[in-house]
Amino acid sequence: MKVTVKSFLTLRQVMGDQAEFEMEIDDITIGELLDRLCDRFGEGLVAQIFDRDTNAVSHLLRVLVNGRHYTTLPDQLNTRLEDGDEVALFPPVAGG
Repeated sequence: MKVTVKSFLTLRQVMGDQAEFEMEIDDITIGELLDRLCDRFGEGLVAQIFDRDTNAVSHLLRVLVNGRHYTTLPDQLNTRLEDGDEVALFPPVAGG
Protein backbone atom coordinates (compact mmCIF):
# COMPACT_ATOMS: atom_id res chain seq x y z
CA MET A 1 0.00 0.00 0.00
CA LYS A 2 1.04 3.62 -0.43
CA VAL A 3 0.95 6.73 1.72
CA THR A 4 1.80 10.26 0.67
CA VAL A 5 4.27 12.16 2.83
CA LYS A 6 4.33 15.95 2.66
CA SER A 7 7.15 17.95 4.21
CA PHE A 8 7.39 21.66 4.87
CA LEU A 9 10.05 24.28 5.53
CA THR A 10 13.16 22.96 7.33
CA LEU A 11 11.85 19.41 7.26
CA ARG A 12 11.68 19.58 3.48
CA GLN A 13 15.33 20.64 3.39
CA VAL A 14 16.51 17.55 5.30
CA MET A 15 14.20 15.31 3.28
CA GLY A 16 15.96 15.90 -0.01
CA ASP A 17 13.96 19.02 -0.91
CA GLN A 18 10.95 16.85 -1.65
CA ALA A 19 7.68 18.65 -0.96
CA GLU A 20 5.72 15.45 -1.47
CA PHE A 21 6.48 11.82 -2.17
CA GLU A 22 4.83 8.43 -1.95
CA MET A 23 6.09 5.58 0.19
CA GLU A 24 5.28 1.93 -0.24
CA ILE A 25 4.51 0.57 3.19
CA ASP A 26 3.19 -2.54 4.83
CA ASP A 27 0.96 -2.47 7.87
CA ILE A 28 2.67 0.21 10.00
CA THR A 29 1.78 2.89 12.52
CA ILE A 30 2.44 6.62 12.42
CA GLY A 31 5.32 6.14 14.86
CA GLU A 32 6.85 3.41 12.71
CA LEU A 33 6.56 5.64 9.64
CA LEU A 34 8.45 8.41 11.47
CA ASP A 35 11.18 5.90 12.36
CA ARG A 36 11.38 4.75 8.74
CA LEU A 37 11.67 8.34 7.53
CA CYS A 38 14.49 8.95 10.01
CA ASP A 39 16.29 5.82 8.77
CA ARG A 40 15.91 7.07 5.21
CA PHE A 41 16.91 10.72 5.74
CA GLY A 42 19.32 10.49 8.65
CA GLU A 43 20.30 12.48 11.71
CA GLY A 44 19.15 15.82 10.34
CA LEU A 45 15.58 14.55 10.35
CA VAL A 46 15.95 12.75 13.69
CA ALA A 47 16.98 16.04 15.30
CA GLN A 48 13.84 17.75 13.99
CA ILE A 49 11.36 15.00 14.85
CA PHE A 50 12.50 13.71 18.23
CA ASP A 51 13.23 15.49 21.50
CA ARG A 52 16.89 14.88 22.40
CA ASP A 53 16.20 14.48 26.11
CA THR A 54 13.20 12.14 25.96
CA ASN A 55 13.47 10.49 22.51
CA ALA A 56 9.73 11.18 22.17
CA VAL A 57 8.26 13.02 19.21
CA SER A 58 8.90 16.71 19.79
CA HIS A 59 5.87 18.60 21.06
CA LEU A 60 6.83 21.35 18.59
CA LEU A 61 6.44 19.08 15.54
CA ARG A 62 3.05 18.90 13.86
CA VAL A 63 2.17 15.53 12.36
CA LEU A 64 -1.14 15.50 10.52
CA VAL A 65 -2.75 12.37 9.11
CA ASN A 66 -5.43 13.23 6.59
CA GLY A 67 -5.61 16.71 8.12
CA ARG A 68 -5.88 15.55 11.76
CA HIS A 69 -3.13 16.02 14.34
CA TYR A 70 -2.00 12.59 15.50
CA THR A 71 -2.74 13.47 19.15
CA THR A 72 -6.46 13.73 18.28
CA LEU A 73 -6.53 10.17 16.95
CA PRO A 74 -7.58 7.45 19.42
CA ASP A 75 -4.32 5.49 19.14
CA GLN A 76 -2.11 8.55 18.55
CA LEU A 77 1.35 7.37 17.32
CA ASN A 78 0.08 3.77 17.37
CA THR A 79 -2.58 4.58 14.76
CA ARG A 80 -2.27 2.20 11.82
CA LEU A 81 -1.88 3.90 8.46
CA GLU A 82 -4.10 2.88 5.57
CA ASP A 83 -3.64 2.86 1.83
CA GLY A 84 -3.96 6.38 0.45
CA ASP A 85 -3.37 8.19 3.75
CA GLU A 86 -1.62 11.55 3.65
CA VAL A 87 0.93 12.36 6.35
CA ALA A 88 2.02 15.99 6.58
CA LEU A 89 5.00 17.05 8.69
CA PHE A 90 5.32 20.65 9.89
CA PRO A 91 8.36 21.87 11.84
CA PRO A 92 8.05 24.53 14.53
CA VAL A 93 7.38 27.94 13.06
CA ALA A 94 8.55 31.14 14.70
CA GLY A 95 7.62 34.60 13.65
CA GLY A 96 6.74 37.95 14.85
